[in-house]
Amino acid sequence: MGQRFDDIQVLRCVAATGVVVAHAVDLSAGRLGLGTVLAGGPWEDFGAAGVDLFFVISGFIIATTTRGQTGLRAAGAFLWRRFRRVAPIYWLLSLPILVGMARGGTLTADVVAATFLFWPFSGLEMTFPALGAGWTLCFEMLFYAGVGLAIAGGGRAGRALAGGAVVAVVVGLAVATPVLRFVGSPMVLEFLIGVGIARWGRGQPQAWGVVAVGLGLIGFGLSLGFGYGEIDGEAALNQPWVGLARVAIWGLPAGLVVLGAVVGARRRQGPVWRGLIFMGDASYAVYLFHVLVIRALGRVFEAGAVLPGDGVVVLTVGLSLAAGAGVHVWVERPLMRWMARPHFSLPFMGRGDRAAIGVGSDRTRLKDGEADGGAPDRTAPPGLG
Repeated sequence: MGQRFDDIQVLRCVAATGVVVAHAVDLSAGRLGLGTVLAGGPWEDFGAAGVDLFFVISGFIIATTTRGQTGLRAAGAFLWRRFRRVAPIYWLLSLPILVGMARGGTLTADVVAATFLFWPFSGLEMTFPALGAGWTLCFEMLFYAGVGLAIAGGGRAGRALAGGAVVAVVVGLAVATPVLRFVGSPMVLEFLIGVGIARWGRGQPQAWGVVAVGLGLIGFGLSLGFGYGEIDGEAALNQPWVGLARVAIWGLPAGLVVLGAVVGARRRQGPVWRGLIFMGDASYAVYLFHVLVIRALGRVFEAGAVLPGDGVVVLTVGLSLAAGAGVHVWVERPLMRWMARPHFSLPFMGRGDRAAIGVGSDRTRLKDGEADGGAPDRTAPPGLG
């Protein structure tokens, strides 16, 4: 029986909510100019740390679910599963913004490349996709490409690629090119932290889990107490040393929290836990759709709707979570089932390959070297745009 990490799902729920709160505060205080309790201090953008948490989680889950898979067919199946899990719903929800940009004459080739090719650097500064939150998906797709190459080449190739990623980060600190701004971004290290947890963290004494979570929370607390500079903004993406600071200030505590959740993993029971786990499942839809909710609410409030600043934050968070849950149930899940039909399977894969690797199903257990159609696939990456 494969192992299911309920605590990881709860972390995804918490992280996604943090991202939504950060953007809701920005809507209220930044766009509308209203006062809120969270604005003006370290809590204002602290929810951005949810992105770092999600990158670590992604590294852990992908490394766990692909362990033992090797060969070109396995690599192709993995990449296809990741593509159909991430891209269709993202592109669908990007369409309204793309249409608006095209009508307004602001749609550029760089934005199209960032949106559809997941390549956000044509120069030394990031070009954000049409749906701004999609910048995290560019890094996810980069990570998936590396994992696909590692699966195709075997264990030694995986270690070589991980080492090459670290070298690219080090070189990128001194050499400025568009390619290194992307493939050598320090943000890549957060995925490798998750991979390290999958490789060495599981099976440790449960008491270590409590210690790891405690240390991680202390690390996050220190960033609130002493400040975190400009790591929450675009500087972390465009300036490698700022990005490295982000990994140290938020990425390492995120790794400790994920390690604690993995080491102390247990089944969670009861309606509250089931609700949190469900919202963890829905977190990708929440992450994508909350951008559209905020855009719509911004227009409503700018048109004359009146609420105090904190009321705007509460309403925005509540509507974003509810709408994201609805999109998950009524759009994302049906789309995933449709994309999982056999006629969407890769043409070079036979029936036996599809059954062995799980193509045709987006359900997987977190079990070494196996994706056997058990628990829901929970590797999609919410982030912050």
